[in-house]
Amino acid sequence: MQKKPLPLKTGDVIAVYAPAGPVDRSRLKCGIARLSAAGFVPEIADDVFAAKGYLAGDDKHRARRFEWALTLPEARAAMAARGGYGTTRLLPLIDWKRFAKRPRLLVGYSDITAILAYVSTRLKIPCIHGPMVAADLAHRFDASALDAFARLAAGKVSSREPWGDAMERLRGASAEGVLAGGCLSVLTSMLSTPYEPDFRGSLLFLEDVNEPAYRLDRMLTQWLQSGRWSKISGIMVGKIAPVRGEKREEIHRLFLEAGKLLSVPVWCGFPAGHEGKNVAIPFGVRARIDAKGRLCLLEPPVSEK
Repeated sequence: MQKKPLPLKTGDVIAVYAPAGPVDRSRLKCGIARLSAAGFVPEIADDVFAAKGYLAGDDKHRARRFEWALTLPEARAAMAARGGYGTTRLLPLIDWKRFAKRPRLLVGYSDITAILAYVSTRLKIPCIHGPMVAADLAHRFDASALDAFARLAAGKVSSREPWGDAMERLRGASAEGVLAGGCLSVLTSMLSTPYEPDFRGSLLFLEDVNEPAYRLDRMLTQWLQSGRWSKISGIMVGKIAPVRGEKREEIHRLFLEAGKLLSVPVWCGFPAGHEGKNVAIPFGVRARIDAKGRLCLLEPPVSEK
């Protein structure tokens, strides 16, 4: 039986931790100010500015800070400070059974995909692919995206309300399934591990950044040849920016080919991820894309029960 986190309301505590790359002080300060202005109470992990090369401290340090975020009694949510790299290294170090007994809302994107994908598809606990404190809350900030996150986390989005911008149809028509996915390169790194996401029945959201077309092609090919996407219900692509010298149409062609091989609808251009406005979307709950490319969330990711 699915267990949903409690809703996140104004005045609630959000635990802020760093599971991946080192955190920039000025960006964290800016993001914290915006979370506070939105009515939340950020609590920052000790030694959040620790650094060990490209990591925010060694694995044990980051795992301890993540465990703190997962167990802080007063926290209703745990939001990553930033992505980068290193989150997959923490998966074996966390007591997931303890977390599942009292889940709180996990929020982030990019490298945090590793946590979101595992928790939403394997533990069946909804998460939010959404803002990070020292990332999009600090630069390329969009007030409407933060407001959308707050409404989604509070469980105040109607199933009749189109969510985000309408998407461009590449093939097929409407699609319905359990939202899941995230950053394609991170998902691909989880293949054949004990934490590999289970995407059966998923309406699969995919995005990435700074990946040339041939590398996107290679990752999609690996998933297709693995057979792990044989039972998805559709593909929903974020606004992936082409690298220099390439065109967006080339990226679209890759996802169109994947959709043809899987015989599923493909829609592109949802405003979530690394480029532009990052509209929060829930993983682990049912959603539908209608024939006009509008996403509707059929259930909330949170519950008072």
